[in-house]
Amino acid sequence: MSSFEGHIVVERQRAMWNWWANLAARPWVPSLALLALCLAVYLPGVVRLPAVDRTEIIYAETTRDMVERGDWTDPRYGSVVHQYRPIGTFWAQGAARWLAGEAFARDITVYRIPSLLAVTLAVLALFWLGRGLVGAETALIAAALFAVSPLTVLVSQLAIAEGLSLLPATVAMVALARIYTKPDEGYPLALLFWIALGFGILINALLVPILVVATLIALYVMDRDLTWLKRLRPFIGLPIALAIGASWLIIRTHQDGTPFAGMDWRSFLGALGGAQDMKLRAFPGTFVLAVVLGFLPGTVLIGTAFKRFWDSREQALSRFLLAWVLGYIVYLELLSSKPGTYMVQTMFPALALGVAIVVTNESGLGKRPPWSFFTIWPTYFAALPLAIFAGVYLFTGEVPGVIPAVLIALIAVLFIWSGRLGREGQLRRWAAIGVGALALFAVTLLGIILPSIDRIWPAREIAKAIAKCPAQNAALIGFREPSGRFVLGIPSEQQMPEALAQAVEDKVPTLSIIEDRWKKRTNWTLQSKSQAPLPPPTGCVTAYNVMRGCALHFRIYSPNPAQPCAVPAAFVCPENIPQTGPEKSGDCD
Repeated sequence: MSSFEGHIVVERQRAMWNWWANLAARPWVPSLALLALCLAVYLPGVVRLPAVDRTEIIYAETTRDMVERGDWTDPRYGSVVHQYRPIGTFWAQGAARWLAGEAFARDITVYRIPSLLAVTLAVLALFWLGRGLVGAETALIAAALFAVSPLTVLVSQLAIAEGLSLLPATVAMVALARIYTKPDEGYPLALLFWIALGFGILINALLVPILVVATLIALYVMDRDLTWLKRLRPFIGLPIALAIGASWLIIRTHQDGTPFAGMDWRSFLGALGGAQDMKLRAFPGTFVLAVVLGFLPGTVLIGTAFKRFWDSREQALSRFLLAWVLGYIVYLELLSSKPGTYMVQTMFPALALGVAIVVTNESGLGKRPPWSFFTIWPTYFAALPLAIFAGVYLFTGEVPGVIPAVLIALIAVLFIWSGRLGREGQLRRWAAIGVGALALFAVTLLGIILPSIDRIWPAREIAKAIAKCPAQNAALIGFREPSGRFVLGIPSEQQMPEALAQAVEDKVPTLSIIEDRWKKRTNWTLQSKSQAPLPPPTGCVTAYNVMRGCALHFRIYSPNPAQPCAVPAAFVCPENIPQTGPEKSGDCD
C-alpha cells in the first residue's frame, strides 16, 4: 500500500472516529437518537413478552386489584399485605392502568409502561447530567452502552420496582458526582439530588440511600474528607427527600397501625433494602458475576477502565467512579439478600462513564487496550449469544424459524466484528457496533424468540384454549402460579379440588382446567361428596412451568358435557390420552 493510500485509510478511520462527536454536537439530536434507541430495544419485549411469573405478575395483579377496589392506599395480593414493597411502584402502575381503561386491566403491557419510561429517562438523564462531567461525546457513548446492557434491558421489560428505581438512582448519583467533582455546582443540582433520593425511597425503600451511603463510605476511605457534603445543602434538602419518601410510611401506618408491625428483624432489614428478596443468601461472587454478564458490551473494557482510574485516583472523578462501584458491590456481596439480576444496574451508569472515557481517549489504530477482554480471539465473542440462543431452543425442544435463524447469524457476525474492532484499538467503532449487536440481541431474544415459544407460557396457552368458551365460573387445579390469577382471572380460592366440588354442589356451572397430576385427587373429592367424576375432556393443553421446572398437561372439562365449549383445533385432545406424570406432585403446581 502506498503512503497516499495509507493516508486515505487513516482519514476514513478518523471520520468514523468523529461520528459520535458529530452526533453529540448537534442540539437535541443525541437525545432523540437515545430515545429512538431505547424505544427500538425496549418496546418489542414490553409489548410481545407474555406476563412473567412471579414477581412481575404479583405487582400487576396487586395494582389491578387496588385500582378495581378504588383503595390506592391498600395494595394487596389477595389477602397478603406488601409490607416490604413501597407504594410508589403501585401508584405509577395504577396511573397507567387507570389511563388505559378497564378493557386493558389484564394486559401486562399497561403495567410495564412505567418501567419502560423510567429506564428510558434514566438513559437520557445519564447523557444530560453526564455532559457536565465528561463532555457530550463521552456522555453519549456512556448512555448508549448503559441503554443496551442486558440487565438494563431486563428491568425495562418487567412491571417491577427495579425498573422505576433506576431513574432516581441514576439522577441522584450523577448529580452527586458533579457536586463532588465541581465545587462551583450550584443549588439546583443539590435540590435535584434530594428530590431523586426522595422518589427513590417512595419507589424502592432505601435502595437509593444505601447506594449513596456506600459510595460516601468508600469516598471517605480514599480521601478522608466529608466537608464537601456541605455543598448538598442537607438542612434544606433532607426534609424535601423525607417529605417525598414519607408517603410509604404513611401507607404502612394506615395498613399496620405501627409501620412494619409483626415483621422480624431480618424481614425489616430486607424491607429497607428494596422490594426484591431471595429469602436465601447468595453465594459469594453472585453480584460480580451479574455485573460481568449483565453489562455487555461494556464488560470487555471494565478492566481497562478500573486500571486507568486506579492509576489516576488523585483525580476527583476517578475516585468517585471507583467509590460508586466498589462501595456498592462490597455492600451487595456482604449484606444483600436480593437477586443480583435486579440489583447491579445502579452501578452501570458509573461503569458506562468509565468505559466511555476509555473509548474517547483512544490513541489510534492497532493498539489493543491493556487489561481488556480483547485478548480473546474475535470469533469467540459470538460464543455467548449463540450459547444463550442454543440453550433456549434446547430447553424448549424448539427449532428456530427462518427469521430468528437469520437474526441469530447476524448477531454472531456483529459480536465477532465488534471483537475485531476492539482488538485493533478502534474503540469508537467498537462502541457503535457493540451497541448495535446488543440492541439486536435484546430485540431478538425478548421480542421475537421467547414470545413465540408457546409451551413456556402455560397461562397464555390456557387462555387461547378457552377463549371461545362461554363466560362462566372457572376452576384451575394444578397450576398455582400468579399468572393463573392475573391472565385467566381465576383467584387462588378456585384452584383446589374442594372449590370445584363446592361449585358443583351449589349447581354453579364451572369450567374446569385440571392438570393430570391432580385428576385422581379431584375425582376422589367429587365422589366423596356423592358427585359424578369428571367427564371426558373437551380440550387439552401441554405446557411447561419454567418456575418449577415441570412439564404440565391440562385437560379442559366443560360444565355441560352435552354442550362442550369449542376449543381451537390446536387444543383438541388426541383420541388416546396418556396419563402423564405422578398422580400428584406439590412441586409442580
